[in-house]
Amino acid sequence: MAADPQVLESLAFLYLAFGHGTDGTLTGEEMRSLADKLRTWAPEAELAEIGEVLKASVARYKASADKFADARQATTQLRGKLEGDQLKTILADLQAIAEADGEVSEREREFMAETAKAFGLV
Repeated sequence: MAADPQVLESLAFLYLAFGHGTDGTLTGEEMRSLADKLRTWAPEAELAEIGEVLKASVARYKASADKFADARQATTQLRGKLEGDQLKTILADLQAIAEADGEVSEREREFMAETAKAFGLV
């Protein structure tokens, strides 16, 4: 879909902020789901390249003073670069990441609703 490094970085940060920031935990299942979803955006990328994008996003996430503000910035960047169907795919990815640990929390639902609104999809 999108091999643009900026898109991948924004996606990785958004997925990470969603996976960890909504409940303070990122389970192994969520991390695998996150990495799998990210890989679908760059199927030609080597697994090591996806790993590097994720490592950079984790470092950025840890250093962020306002993780949700940075996630909103990533959402804005993605909206400016992607088409509506691609934005809907991101929401489906968030749903899959949320379901990976067997439970979708209220905060995860709120985050997805806020993201859909920021994407102009609702």
